[in-house]
Amino acid sequence: MSDSKKRITITVDPQLAEYAEKLVATGKAESVSAAFNAAMAARRRQERRGLALLREKAAQADPVRVARMTKHVEDQARAQGFQVDPGE
Repeated sequence: MSDSKKRITITVDPQLAEYAEKLVATGKAESVSAAFNAAMAARRRQERRGLALLREKAAQADPVRVARMTKHVEDQARAQGFQVDPGE
């Protein structure tokens, strides 16, 4: 484990554990940890892509309305526990 990684303990559904183990057995993942790490990274990319698309669409609208909508979306994201970096 490298210094850039953080050890955590998680509990997952049996079918997800089996799937991750199958990915390792077939060479599609280096380890079960790598499989879950990749899944979380993919989810994060998907969420960021969605936010970027929303901001792109918002840029075409009235600036006052855009600011109000952006604040609302960021507030919702924060309420759900997501880190929202300014200008992201």
